[in-house]
Formats: sequence, structure tokens, C-alpha cells
Amino acid sequence: MNQPWKLVLLLVGIFAAGGVTGGFVGMKVVQTKIAQRPMPEQWAPWHLKRLAERLDLKPEQQEELRPIIKRNMDELNRLRGYAMGETKIVLERMEREVAEKLTPEQRAKFEKQNQEFRERAKKFGLGQGGPRNEKGERSPGGPEKDKAPVPGEKPPDKPPGN
Repeated sequence: MNQPWKLVLLLVGIFAAGGVTGGFVGMKVVQTKIAQRPMPEQWAPWHLKRLAERLDLKPEQQEELRPIIKRNMDELNRLRGYAMGETKIVLERMEREVAEKLTPEQRAKFEKQNQEFRERAKKFGLGQGGPRNEKGERSPGGPEKDKAPVPGEKPPDKPPGN
């Protein structure tokens, strides 16, 4: 080949095809990982199983640890739900404040952009958190029941709902 630009073009094409293919494969791997992540009601059994395997726990040790792990994983789930709820409130407030500063045309684009983001998040199963019970249902009792402790406040001796 006495025309090096053809070789360069061929190599760029191969590189671009590899990049696109890698992007699609990577996206599929991420989607699969997200779909396979344990749900909050599976956290305690999953964690206990992992500890039992890694530490060679005896059955009586597993029984002693089961309520400890369940209680603390339930608390983590409540905190996660509280944090996700607070995050949603802050994001919605930010969207409102930004929208107030935009022209009508910009606002329409901004709202469309936000809707597309929500749809993508829903597709990946994100933004659907919140406190859940063992059956995967939202915890009853409203936000006060699942409210996380305020930093600096002494947490209750017994987690709420137990």
C-alpha cells in the first residue's frame, strides 16, 4: 500500500468498531450486575451466608449472629430509604429552582431532559428504593417511623419497628 491514509483510515475504523462494541458489552454487563444485586430483604441472609462461608461458622454461631445481622441490616435499609427520600426532595427542589431561571424554551428542554433521566433510572431499577419489609413491600408507618437519627442525636436503644 503506497497510500498510508487508507491504512490509517482502516485502523481508525477498526478502533472505532472495537470501542462501540466494547461500550455495548460494558453497558450490558452493568445492566446485568444491577439486575442481580440483592434486594434489601436479601441483605441479611446474603451477609450471613457470606460470613458463614468465609469464617467457617458453626451452625450455633450462625443462629447467634442471625438476629444481630437482621436487626442491623433492617436499620441500614431504613437509613437507605430515608437518605433516598431526602435525596429525591433535594433534587426536586433543585429542578424547580433551576426551571424558574430558564426561558420557556429552555424549561421545556430541561423538563424533557429530566424525564429522560427518570426513565433511564427506572429502566435500571434505580430510584425505587426506600424502606421495605421482608416481602419487599414499603414499610408501613409513614416517614416518621423510618426517619433516620439526626447527626449528633443519641440513637434509640432499640431500632424503630423492632
